[in-house]
Amino acid sequence: MNNLFNLNDLKVDEKLMEEANPVFNTAKMTLYQLAASGDEDSLRLVEKLGLTSDTQNSSTTTSDNVKLLIESLLMDLRYHTIEKLAMAEGDFTEIDLPCGYLPKALRYVRAGHKFIGLDLPATIEEIEPAVNSLLNEEQKKMVKFAGVDATNYESLKSALSDVKGKVVITTEGLMVYFNDSEIGALCDNIKRILDEHGGCWLTIDPEWLLAYVLIVKAMLGDKALEALISMQKRAEDKSDVSMKGSTLIIYPANLKEDFSEEIKKAMEFLAEHGLKAERMIVADHMPELKVFEKLKPEQIAAVKAAMKKNAYWKITSTGAPAMKEAIDTAGIAEKNFDVQAHLEGEKLFISLIGRIDSLTAPKILSFYEKISTEKNIRALHVNCSELEYISSAGLRVLLIMKKKFKDLMSFGNIGPKIMEILNTTGFTEIFLGK
Repeated sequence: MNNLFNLNDLKVDEKLMEEANPVFNTAKMTLYQLAASGDEDSLRLVEKLGLTSDTQNSSTTTSDNVKLLIESLLMDLRYHTIEKLAMAEGDFTEIDLPCGYLPKALRYVRAGHKFIGLDLPATIEEIEPAVNSLLNEEQKKMVKFAGVDATNYESLKSALSDVKGKVVITTEGLMVYFNDSEIGALCDNIKRILDEHGGCWLTIDPEWLLAYVLIVKAMLGDKALEALISMQKRAEDKSDVSMKGSTLIIYPANLKEDFSEEIKKAMEFLAEHGLKAERMIVADHMPELKVFEKLKPEQIAAVKAAMKKNAYWKITSTGAPAMKEAIDTAGIAEKNFDVQAHLEGEKLFISLIGRIDSLTAPKILSFYEKISTEKNIRALHVNCSELEYISSAGLRVLLIMKKKFKDLMSFGNIGPKIMEILNTTGFTEIFLGK
């Protein structure tokens, strides 16, 4: 039976990349926020990329001057504080995951560090030429960009194939969109990189949502709750992903002060993956920020006081093995991604093979869009017997199909690992009605 799916013939346009991975929209928003703080490199990139104030707005909410000032403060704070922490690590290669659209490469190469920016292919296609246009020929030799999926070790390994010596991995705003399964895979991958190269992982993510709340409260006082709801709504509209807590991400569902129990659970989660963390109190490491020039003295004092309650995390390998599941699967080669597809009358049968993640999910969507315009398809069956992993991006693509076929879409041969992902993400009821 002829396979209708041909990977070599597929071309994924930017619209489909965005539909499968809309999270990268928020990356442009953060660049605009940093530029609004007065950061000169960001202003140059905003001009190169042709961004406007509309970058800040979503389909249902818009920003205003007060919210933009707060968001610029948050970006200025995280951008320069984590850079200061990284620069204290001495000689290293900077690995930024995800690199987004921020001008980090410019700053690291000026300081003499090699820089590797990793992100979704759609982001890399835009940011690489924009950054390179601002570098001289010698600086370009120190910078590399690559499209990866953070949960896919082989994609990370390929991107870092020429890295020698110590690394500093920085992560800002990635894990707040991940479920526990994806965060666990990310932790396992980073541990393997740290075990090979040495160095550390600096991340704002475990306490970033808490930082968000603390800063808005410091700036707006009694008006904080209304602003928080609006700002979160705009970010979720841009990414089309709901920002919720997970085991490693502390979600401030209320305005309580003590999150010690949540922090303890997050540390235990890291330990299961062979990692340990040191909380770096933000107030002890933050530089004087450019955006402070736009604030009143009492606002600056309130921000500095709030950041005594917040920390970025410096994560290193314990040297011990990670969780048993990671050990058992680390040396096993995964099947190459593929899809087997055929038609029986007006019913499309597809078999998913290997990994479905942010790199491969857009290809399934591209195939679906193409075949649905060429053929009259009224029903769909998805065979998962050879599916080894599926990320949020893959689930999103299947959900797009499910909305089209409703009760005429069925699933078969779902293995324990995939069923666990469906259960933990809440997709079991959506796809299987359970």
